[in-house]
Amino acid sequence: MGCVRNVGYAGNVRTLRESLAVTGALIASLAFGGATHLLRAQNTPVNASALRAGQFVYDNTLERDVSTTHIGTRAVSVALGTYAGSSVWVLAETRTLDAGGVSTDSLFTDTTTLRPLHWSSVIGAARLLVEFRGDSAYGGTSGPPGRHSLVTGIPRGTIVSAAQLETILRLVPLQPAWEDSASTLFVTLGSTMVLPTRMAVIGEDRVRVPAGQFDCWVVSVRAADATRGLYWVTKRDPIVVRSALDVPAMGGAQFVSALSRIGR
Repeated sequence: MGCVRNVGYAGNVRTLRESLAVTGALIASLAFGGATHLLRAQNTPVNASALRAGQFVYDNTLERDVSTTHIGTRAVSVALGTYAGSSVWVLAETRTLDAGGVSTDSLFTDTTTLRPLHWSSVIGAARLLVEFRGDSAYGGTSGPPGRHSLVTGIPRGTIVSAAQLETILRLVPLQPAWEDSASTLFVTLGSTMVLPTRMAVIGEDRVRVPAGQFDCWVVSVRAADATRGLYWVTKRDPIVVRSALDVPAMGGAQFVSALSRIGR
């Protein structure tokens, strides 16, 4: 797709970071939040008892018109851990920019339902820490603008990180015409929102990424009828091998992650 440039354009990276903050959960690779969530409870129950640990490494590019700019990598891992004396799934993401900088995101979840328990994220000087109890989330953010407390109600089935969304897409029974509702917990350094989100299978595709060629379901995830992400989920041994997320503040550009390596 046009010329591929390995760049560290500081201006482009700053603009991308700002755009990701605006786009919120759908462009979670470089911002707090990172997934999709809804005001109604998720209709499809998630059974994580059959979930397997693994690590998935992606190349990140910014695609606009006929140009593609490589901007970094992201590694998503799913592993068993311990939190408050109980076994949990740890859904972690590490994002590395070609222009410099590493950010991390970790979500501890229930081992059966993937219900969030504890969430932390570090992006440069910005920090986020959230605890989940029942239908409530509380914690806060800190960064150059100062500190911001977070207290909000969250519906059952709310998704709070990109790693959690991509893990859920491995577990739900995707098929033609499948669709569901969820909630997106959208957090910035100064505000917190829960956004309605719609997920639906919109087609099938055979996609080629650096890790190989895969037959996939194509899932659309749309937050608040404004921002959309597309996810290519393999039909066999389901994993997300590609995602393309709209960046409205960059004039129709897309933030694309393509699987480059799988570790089990």
